[in-house]
Amino acid sequence: MPGFISIIFVFRNTNYMNIIVINPILFTPEKEVVPFVQTIKETMIYDLCMAYLRLGHSVTLLAAADFKPAKEEAYDFEVVFLKSIWKRVFKPGLLPFMPGVWSYLRKRRHEVDMVLTSETFSIPSFLSALIVPSKTVVWQELGAHNRKMKMLPSRIWYNVIARCFMRKVWVIPRSYVSQRFISKYMPRVGSPIGHGIVVKQNSISTLKKNQLLTVGRLFWEKNIISVIRKAAAFFSKYPQYNDYVLYVAGDGGLRDEYQEQIRKLGREQQIILLGKLPHEELFRYYRESKASLFDSLRELNMLALMESVAMSTPVVTNRVPFDSEVVEKEQLGIARDGWDEDDIARVIEENDRFVANCKRYAQSITVDAVAQRIIDSFEQASKKNI
Repeated sequence: MPGFISIIFVFRNTNYMNIIVINPILFTPEKEVVPFVQTIKETMIYDLCMAYLRLGHSVTLLAAADFKPAKEEAYDFEVVFLKSIWKRVFKPGLLPFMPGVWSYLRKRRHEVDMVLTSETFSIPSFLSALIVPSKTVVWQELGAHNRKMKMLPSRIWYNVIARCFMRKVWVIPRSYVSQRFISKYMPRVGSPIGHGIVVKQNSISTLKKNQLLTVGRLFWEKNIISVIRKAAAFFSKYPQYNDYVLYVAGDGGLRDEYQEQIRKLGREQQIILLGKLPHEELFRYYRESKASLFDSLRELNMLALMESVAMSTPVVTNRVPFDSEVVEKEQLGIARDGWDEDDIARVIEENDRFVANCKRYAQSITVDAVAQRIIDSFEQASKKNI
């Protein structure tokens, strides 16, 4: 379940904005259990806040107190943790309800310029639409109805609450799938802007090695075992690539089972389980690989897919991730359901072309570029009164 994100921009002059980010869910819970964390500085939303600081804006982050780290830590901007209530109904790891959001926005309603929330189906989006409707932007990730209770709450929300009380908000979808879905219910919808990727100077211009990469938790929905089997088939069918290695970055409950499968395939030297890697080391594997391979069973916007593209590494993926449509449209690799060993060979043989396309597209998906694109989208919609 995506986190609920809200951003408020306040104009002081033509260049400066005061930005308040409301993001109750800082981490994706496992089975709706809020994780125990030491820091929030490695989250996507913290990176976005830092991008706005670098762009010269002031930022405040509001989050659910349930996600507060065990120890106090110093932040680069103000972070406020708000209490969530009625937790049996509004579970903190799924749909937290923080009544403090209402008073916080009400006190600042005359100062704010824009509020960015993460989903139309969210309490912060609804509250913001009530308080500052023409200043609210929804950053929409979902591309289908939530399946809880046979989709009934979701259908009621989109057909009644969204259409009646949220019509004035500006919606920025995070994918073409999200755009098509939300356009059925909301009249003001812009062009897609996906998640931003943190790219440092040393993250670029690394020579490719004879290696492939797949990234994901070792649980059933990531379907890493499918990638392992397809890689084994690739090694068997294309002996000219027998010096290649598939690295598997990620950990989880199926690690022992996957290791045993690799042993049975006789590919212990060519398929290597790396475990969970620190961010910098993971990005090094991205940069050095000829391609990243994905075959997930369930995804929304897949961060790993765009991380690979940001590192100028093409991808081979099925069409489950919403971002697969961008891969096909921008020729960032191969997006095809049922992809196989022949597609792996093709992405290697045409690597220079795919890498060049990734380098070009990567400039638009850095976290700083995404932060600015969100501002630009809202300002253009406001000027045109779309």
